[in-house]
Amino acid sequence: MADYQCKVINSNTTFLLSSDETILSAAYEAGVKLPYRCAAGHCGVCKVRLTAGKVKMDHSGGISRNDIASGYILPCCSIPLTHLEIEPGSSC
Repeated sequence: MADYQCKVINSNTTFLLSSDETILSAAYEAGVKLPYRCAAGHCGVCKVRLTAGKVKMDHSGGISRNDIASGYILPCCSIPLTHLEIEPGSSC
């Protein structure tokens, strides 16, 4: 059951996700392609900016404290706590 919506900035795409799945997993189930490599929070390839909403992120070192402070998250290891809005970057 979907609990939240996630809007992808610059693509006019919105997908549904539940509070027990990662953003990356829900995106792929919905046919929304976000770049990734390890899907475990190690590499940082999937990094996006969280422009609205809150997540719980349990990463394995694939993102710096500075990136987190600047609003970035790793969708592969982040679950939603609210409705979300994300902005994939050019580095993704």
